[in-house]
Amino acid sequence: MTSIIGISAAQLTAQVPNTISRNGAYVGGDYVSVVAKNGAAPFVIPVTDKRLVTTFVDQIDGLILSGGQDVSPTLYGAKPQAELGVTSIIRDEFELALLKETLAQKKPVLAVCRGAQLLNIALGGTLHQDTSYIATSSLPHMQQDCATRTTHGIQIEKGSKLAKILGNTAQVNSFHHQAINIVGTGLKITATAPDGVVEAVEMEGAPFVVGVQWHPELIAETDASMQRLFQEFVRNAELGALKQFYNAPVSFKKIATSR
Repeated sequence: MTSIIGISAAQLTAQVPNTISRNGAYVGGDYVSVVAKNGAAPFVIPVTDKRLVTTFVDQIDGLILSGGQDVSPTLYGAKPQAELGVTSIIRDEFELALLKETLAQKKPVLAVCRGAQLLNIALGGTLHQDTSYIATSSLPHMQQDCATRTTHGIQIEKGSKLAKILGNTAQVNSFHHQAINIVGTGLKITATAPDGVVEAVEMEGAPFVVGVQWHPELIAETDASMQRLFQEFVRNAELGALKQFYNAPVSFKKIATSR
């Protein structure tokens, strides 16, 4: 049985070039290809009516919460600061509902960049609205180099899920200017940059709920350790799907085997 991986989509609010479409939804092709390469079916989830969240989550076996624009500080009770970039409260609120439903259904989550920040907010945490507000920050977290290249190292907490997958150190790319500040309830910091910026969090007690500040989908093609990150995520999605299948009524099993 092929597992289905939901990938949250960003919004296109402007005219799509060379089309009559006034707007749209999109995900980076690297998310799609890395999911398919690991034997799962990518399922793009657009920003839409929050009443559809449960329907979406019922259909998927795991969720990739993708990257994108800044998260609105209103979600964690803060006022906008000077360095805050473009935000979309519509996307924020939809993805927050999508994430909370996925967590409630105990399905695996891999939260990437903005997604990791939203995971932290969903569990009561806060953000630095720009790394310039962190006194210890010295690394260029918004790299100018090619997206498929790594630009700095991270230190990974021994015994964490990430350490078991990547080892105690890793080289990552970096395309963010916001960062986790106060850590949400139930989350544990499991990786940091040399300047102390949080690079990964994990939910304690969950089979696989991991947030990473870098973009592993962009370097998985050439970095075997990042490919393993997606392999482990998909493996957990498959295990969850099988567990649900064997605990389901016979009528449901007949439907599921036809997927």
